[in-house]
Amino acid sequence: MKNSIFSDNVSMLFTSLVQGLREDLAHPIGLVQIGAIGVTYLIAWLLARILHQYLDKGIEKAKARMRFILSPAHFAKILGYLFWLVLVWFCQVLFKEFKLPDNLLHMTLNLVIALLVIRLASFYIKSTFWSRFVYVVCLAVISLRIFKLWEPTVKLLDSMTIGLGKISISVWGLIEAIIVFILLWAAAGAANRFIAHWLMTSTKLTYSDRTLLQRVIKAATVAVVILITLRAAGIHMTAIAVTGGAVGLGIGVGLQKIGSNLISGIMLLISKPIRQGDMIAFEKSFGGVNWGWIMQMGLNYVQVGTRNGSLLLIPNEVFVTQKIENLSYDDNLVRLKMPIGISYGSDLNKAITLAVQAAMNIDRVLKVPEPKCLVGEFGDSTVNLQLRFWIDDPKNGMANVKDAVLLKIWDSFHANGIEIAFPQRDLHIKSAVPLKILKDDPQPVAKDSTEITGDGEKLPELD
Repeated sequence: MKNSIFSDNVSMLFTSLVQGLREDLAHPIGLVQIGAIGVTYLIAWLLARILHQYLDKGIEKAKARMRFILSPAHFAKILGYLFWLVLVWFCQVLFKEFKLPDNLLHMTLNLVIALLVIRLASFYIKSTFWSRFVYVVCLAVISLRIFKLWEPTVKLLDSMTIGLGKISISVWGLIEAIIVFILLWAAAGAANRFIAHWLMTSTKLTYSDRTLLQRVIKAATVAVVILITLRAAGIHMTAIAVTGGAVGLGIGVGLQKIGSNLISGIMLLISKPIRQGDMIAFEKSFGGVNWGWIMQMGLNYVQVGTRNGSLLLIPNEVFVTQKIENLSYDDNLVRLKMPIGISYGSDLNKAITLAVQAAMNIDRVLKVPEPKCLVGEFGDSTVNLQLRFWIDDPKNGMANVKDAVLLKIWDSFHANGIEIAFPQRDLHIKSAVPLKILKDDPQPVAKDSTEITGDGEKLPELD
């Protein structure tokens, strides 16, 4: 019974629609509307063509100034639909001002809006599924508006509710919230990209200041989008506080680490103990790597580049709870220390001079401040020296410059008679009893044995 009533209503609406179209087309005002639609389309097409020609001429200059490359033809088509939309809307306002029928203009306005949305979706949405989804939704909305089923459909969806605890939301409210969220999210993303681009061009802000402002603005826009979306869905904050209290507690317990990293990231960006490009050394190695340089800082982790080509993602909490040495906080100068051991018989002053000259002959070693070689201590087997020198490009590696200096010292010491010492031990045997060393064979050993007396005299050795 209900199905028959619904079908009768649809047939009546369709019949009234066809009848209205016939009356509009037969009436002189209907012809005027058709003429206005045609003229507005022609004007919009001419404006889009002029814009297309202008973009084709200055496309290289536009590419140099814009962040993303736009197709002039596609951009002109979008603006053409936009021009047509504005002109049709203006004609509709004029018809309403003079109290003239505007049914055809109203239908055309809805159609142009749908075409503009479809064109934008096809340009910005790369997924085929989602672009087709937008196309189907726009086609359904236009069909409902043309057949005057839009208001009955809205009332039907608004009467259907979904309950979640003390939160109650209608299906239509949920649809509105989703649409509002998508539009606001896209607008917030575009605004964040624009702000990030503007901050990157500012020379008065440091990297940490720019990153902090970007993260704060992004968090604020996300919060605003969520609040407006909930408001559009008709959900009050009191209901969310009551229903989401227990859920929020459970999520908070599970997200302790994320919260800790977030707070640590904000502290790092405000206090600035590390910055982009700084060389840092870790107290505990990560993946066998003890040092690296800061590539990017975020609210959850820091990207650290290494000499082996890997990228470390280190949580912000590590930089607060562990000992981190910033090798280039004020500048890129890094002092390297190399231990050297020479024998006691070598010329100490000459060895110091040769070590300093060897370091000076390496291109990456700075001449100012000049290298120094200091006497560290007199060890058991060696005189321990320590060569100290400076470099200003630690990102290019520190082990390789040490290797070059050591090879230079090796060649210089060997050429000048400086002996690089190694541990040596003297063994003294003290005994009052003669020690006999016997050969392991079945023959008598009385004549073939060797005796070492306490006075150090040796008897005949074994053959």
